Amino acid sequence: MKAAIVIIAAFLFACQSETHSVADMEEINAQRDSLNVEIAEDVEITYTDSAILRAKIMAPLMKRFPSKEDPKLEMPNGVKATFYDGIGEVTSTLNARYAIHFEKEDRIEIRDSVNVLNRNDEEIKTDELIWDKKKQRVTSDKPVRVRIRDEKIIMAEGFESDESFLNYKFTKVTGIVYLDEKIETEE
Repeated sequence: MKAAIVIIAAFLFACQSETHSVADMEEINAQRDSLNVEIAEDVEITYTDSAILRAKIMAPLMKRFPSKEDPKLEMPNGVKATFYDGIGEVTSTLNARYAIHFEKEDRIEIRDSVNVLNRNDEEIKTDELIWDKKKQRVTSDKPVRVRIRDEKIIMAEGFESDESFLNYKFTKVTGIVYLDEKIETEE
């Protein structure tokens, strides 16, 4: 009997309780969450509002990070998007090399060689656009270059638009180049 008690006591002392600080537990949870990555290829995401198609987003690779604190969808190999009006007609298209959707904030950051073409044949180029889906606004505080048909190019610092990219304004225009200006010469 004494031998059994000694063995049980030795076992209990060998099983030491390991305590973790709050910071350690947060790091452990972050590591666990980083292991929970869902990966999909050739993805198409459809956004609707009141059963009306608003956008289709396509990406060759999508990573979903389902963290409770900061869930997000990342499209590291590029993204193509098509935006629609209320009757299903295309209002604009967008291409970029990278995008990330922060699900809790309902905000999409589109970066690296962002190129938008709206149905008025106006081309918008920048390095970054922020699409706030709740506010239905697209903004940038980076340099923006807008080619308005074959008439002119407007360069600016900062940009704001509706989701169709048809109604936009600039924060600070830095230059305007007229493309079809005729030069008259004296003979």
